[in-house]
Amino acid sequence: MKKIFSVITAAVMISAMFSCGAKDRTKSVNNLNDWQKEVLAAEGLPTEADELTDSQLHSIQRIYEMITYLNEKYDEEFIYGGYLEPAANQTETLYAYPRLLGADYGRNTVTVRATKDGFTDDYSDRSVVDYYNELVTNFIYDYFNSDDFVVFTDVNACDIKKSEVIDCDFQWKLGVFDSIFLSESICTQDDVEKFAVNFAKYLYEHKMDGMQRINIMNSDFEISKMTYGNFTDYYNDEHYLGYYCFAFDSLKNSVLQDDHLNEKRTQNEYKIDEYFSKYN
Repeated sequence: MKKIFSVITAAVMISAMFSCGAKDRTKSVNNLNDWQKEVLAAEGLPTEADELTDSQLHSIQRIYEMITYLNEKYDEEFIYGGYLEPAANQTETLYAYPRLLGADYGRNTVTVRATKDGFTDDYSDRSVVDYYNELVTNFIYDYFNSDDFVVFTDVNACDIKKSEVIDCDFQWKLGVFDSIFLSESICTQDDVEKFAVNFAKYLYEHKMDGMQRINIMNSDFEISKMTYGNFTDYYNDEHYLGYYCFAFDSLKNSVLQDDHLNEKRTQNEYKIDEYFSKYN
């Protein structure tokens, strides 16, 4: 029997397990604290150390070490979400989220990984992502003078701290995938490219990297219904009208673009200046 632990993120389910090998009756009994017992009980596992397998006991001890590392480093409480044991092609990993923020369908998931010197985590990067999302949201709001839209940001790479972002310059060190949903009431399929070009100029000016997918929903749809946990479901919704995607190439010399609008599919590659001048 294997016991599965899981935590849901915006796009994937991360499975974590306590392996259950043969119980070693000769192992010494270790004491478990109340927090460890709560985690075990929540998953239907024994809460006494001598009733656990060696592997289960080792896992719950490591989980506690890793969650304690987070709690002490940031002086706040984190909630356990999942755990991956070390394996040949797998780093020992803990998933958690800060109690004050909540899980938010996995958006606030913090990853802790074991290293030869202890642990490392990605929590400090979250302030950078939140800042990026705030800037993008403000740009879209100002452009349309409307809040009938929503932005979902997934991070592909983050090699910069918020303190290193000077004058909104991200130095091409943050890579994201944004899925932006606009109501047709503020942006039609015919208008979306003009918005995309202006948005691309803004991203380029601030050296913000990544793929942008701009989705158009008909005006009858309530965009406020979307969450990080379900937004991809709406790509196939009856209210979905089409999308426009763009991204900068690796050298930042070109814009790679494709769309499916007005029941037509197109793909293009533009030089940066050529793309930026489309709506001068």
